[in-house]
Amino acid sequence: HNGAVKRSGVCAFRLYDLRHTFATRASEAGVDLVTLAAMLGHSRVQMVMRYAHPSEEHQFNAMRKIEAYRAVNG
Repeated sequence: HNGAVKRSGVCAFRLYDLRHTFATRASEAGVDLVTLAAMLGHSRVQMVMRYAHPSEEHQFNAMRKIEAYRAVNG
């Protein structure tokens, strides 16, 4: 794929970068880790953690959800 990428003018990337992008976006969209592991063909959920990289914004929003839950449930 290197020749095609070079001719297209797109920044160089590895095909595995697409797995990382997919896993991160799926995780941020709310796909649970067990399902995401199956979608990626992993036998263990731990492997998903190598590919999913939640953004700071996603982590911040998760903390807001926890705070809202604690405000209601103590």
